[in-house]
Amino acid sequence: MTNTQRRKFLQLAAGALAFAALPACRNEGSRPIAEGDRFPPITLPDLDGRSTSIPPGPALIVNFWATWCEPCRREMPSLQRLSTQYRSEDLQVVGISVDDDLNLVKEFQLRYRLTFPLLSDREQHFSRMQLQVAALPMTYLLRRDRVVAGVVAGARDWADAGVIREIEGALELKAHKNA
Repeated sequence: MTNTQRRKFLQLAAGALAFAALPACRNEGSRPIAEGDRFPPITLPDLDGRSTSIPPGPALIVNFWATWCEPCRREMPSLQRLSTQYRSEDLQVVGISVDDDLNLVKEFQLRYRLTFPLLSDREQHFSRMQLQVAALPMTYLLRRDRVVAGVVAGARDWADAGVIREIEGALELKAHKNA
């Protein structure tokens, strides 16, 4: 194993261990956000460190992921395809990375040509403490009123016709073609 491969492996392992160790930090007596709950407002830094709030308006697909998570990496291209199928006023995809190293996230964004907003929750206050995300990837389908219409644990092919029909039904979208 080369030094570069060893360093990358250690970064991935450290990230996975850090994420796995946090359940003990969650608020006792609270429960994870579930279908029917109101989703808390999203204000997190973008990849350049600027505080970003997701405004009300469109339905949202909010995906929690990390570069060290293989299923997360596999589903990102389909999230990108999904994000281009809708007008931004109807549906937006938002990716929230829990990576410590934002340079890895930026490299991933460039490599996969991701154009939807990517935010950072590197300290996992939002993902772990507020939402109690227990695994990655974790995706929330949010209606326009920010009520959770669905929670998806694990990777999906978000561009699959059947998945798109489910999204349209859950989020009450009329059409999925971006004209």
